Amino acid sequence: MSDTPHPVLHTLFLPLQRKALARFIGHGTAPQTALEQAGLMAALLCRQRLHSPAQVERLLHDACALFAADSSAAVTHLAGQGGGAQPELDAWLSDLAANGVLLAPAEIAQAFLASSPQHYPGLALQQACQETLSEHSIRFPAAFGSEEDDADDTAEAAHADTHAVERNGLYTSEQARVLRTIAANPDELIDLDGYAGTGKGHLVLALMDARPGRYTYVAPMRGQVEAFRARVRGETAKRLLTQIEFANLLAQHAARNGRTAGFVATYRISTLSAREIAARIGLQGVGSRTPEQMLRTALDAITLWCASSATSLQPWHFKRTVHWSMINAEPYIAAAEHVWRCMFDSATQRGGCLSLTTGHIGKWLALRGVAPPVEMGMLLIDEAHDLSPSWRQLLAAHAPGVVSLGDPHQRLSGSVPRWNAAKVVEMHQSVRQGSQVDGLVNQALAMDYLGRDSGPFMGATDRATGVLHYADWSQVPDGGIRIYGDLLRLMQDAARLHVRGARLHIHSSTYRLLDAALRKPIEAWNKVREGGSVRDWERVVEQFQERGEGALADLFSRSDSPQTIMQTLQALVPAEESQLVLCLAEHAKNLQFEVVSMSDCCFRAKPAERSKHSPVRAAYVAMTRASRQLWVPEGAMEHLQASAAQHESAKQEQQLERQHAAGHRPRR
Repeated sequence: MSDTPHPVLHTLFLPLQRKALARFIGHGTAPQTALEQAGLMAALLCRQRLHSPAQVERLLHDACALFAADSSAAVTHLAGQGGGAQPELDAWLSDLAANGVLLAPAEIAQAFLASSPQHYPGLALQQACQETLSEHSIRFPAAFGSEEDDADDTAEAAHADTHAVERNGLYTSEQARVLRTIAANPDELIDLDGYAGTGKGHLVLALMDARPGRYTYVAPMRGQVEAFRARVRGETAKRLLTQIEFANLLAQHAARNGRTAGFVATYRISTLSAREIAARIGLQGVGSRTPEQMLRTALDAITLWCASSATSLQPWHFKRTVHWSMINAEPYIAAAEHVWRCMFDSATQRGGCLSLTTGHIGKWLALRGVAPPVEMGMLLIDEAHDLSPSWRQLLAAHAPGVVSLGDPHQRLSGSVPRWNAAKVVEMHQSVRQGSQVDGLVNQALAMDYLGRDSGPFMGATDRATGVLHYADWSQVPDGGIRIYGDLLRLMQDAARLHVRGARLHIHSSTYRLLDAALRKPIEAWNKVREGGSVRDWERVVEQFQERGEGALADLFSRSDSPQTIMQTLQALVPAEESQLVLCLAEHAKNLQFEVVSMSDCCFRAKPAERSKHSPVRAAYVAMTRASRQLWVPEGAMEHLQASAAQHESAKQEQQLERQHAAGHRPRR
């Protein structure tokens, strides 16, 4: 018997065969049995609008009884015109899926039509159609020795872990295979690549429930950790850490073991200005660059260095701020090395001078050969596709083993670093989305070079996720989440929705970008409105034009636009109180909504604009958030294909520019 309860049935299955529906659409012919006639009546109603499962169940019971008692009733209630072809059948199936309804699989429908042609079998039919999750038994071997050694174990956790345990649960076949691999290899490095919605979080809960003292979970965001904390036992909750907590803990461990010359690195964000920091650490200018400019140059290079596998700063780490044609990089490297030493100097950092991120701390610890404390047990690292090579190097030395849980296609730019020797396991079966999205998702994956050697994404056959195409943005529903590829488009839509009275929430990461983009123009506009000089506003517009962001200035062109924008931002509500959530595609990770509407700017790249991330991967992240309805523009994938080609061309142009600036001659 499973230790986990059966899931609530969100998808409802109709006792109706596909061929029977096709006959009705093509010829207007109703099915022969009362059960299938009831299924057709339910399909007619469910195609029009969403009904609760209880309403549809009652309809099926009542309609089946009506048609069984009066065979002529089907002629009255199920009169069809016919003349429809395959496109209309596809439209029916898409509309039904969008409202949480599927046809029962053919073999199951036939079995119930043969055994119960006059009565609706209810729960028996619904459970028979649930195929994705089934019961599996997972054995977790003992970790600390045999049962004969129990007397030597003093720690309660260790004593409990000397016994092999067995847990039963509802899993996909892939999830069960992965769980057995992790349980049987407690001291290995394991790369788990799982597509979005395949249930990686479900595996984490299963592992920590079966062996509370054997695993420690680490995730980037506080929300991810808190979501798990509410679902685990009290003691296990202590083994749930954010990346910041994990980095701080490792730094403390290294300091206790004399690996850091007494300095305890702690995540911190400096509140000092660049001028104050440069003066405090004695940073000098280089050439025409002021000390403040050199500080920004050094910090940018350090960020690139920490994201690389290089053991020392190299000239190419300065590529974003120093032209590649520079002959002598030594002064820049020397300045960045000075800043790096100051970042980990006790006297300099007293009171908080320079910021320290998890990337900085991971690089610093990796260079010192620090490994996590063994008492943390096997580490479960979420969002591992975004791990830097330094963090991977550090984790590779962890004796109890590490499981990296990730999805390479959710790394928005670049490639995913790998361990040289690790077990690789994959999951392709979604438990969030239905198979109706397979074509769309796999088209996107085929545009990403990372997906060319991976198996296909597989939506669940017993989940309903309708893919709906809109010709105009006004057709999408005013609920769920709206996802955008352009910040300006999001703000324009937010202003329109606010005027209509919608309760809006903007995702926190998106809001921070929006606030940074709009703060200066709003301040400048307010000065003009209060009777001040228009010069500040003109200067803001000039800066927009120089950066190729003239559209932001256009947003303020109408006399009432700035006021509407400010009112919109002031009226935002918490996510749990909102009618609609607005979000950029690159910030949609870890979200799940019943209804997801993707703006056409998710698929169209702006002409002559170089995106910082892959548009294909951002679109993949967005389209895998929907559980019931996914709204996309007509021609979405053709536009995405063009955007992908433009992004790849821009990358190649940048590479050629760097090579040319560095003195490389073009190939003939």
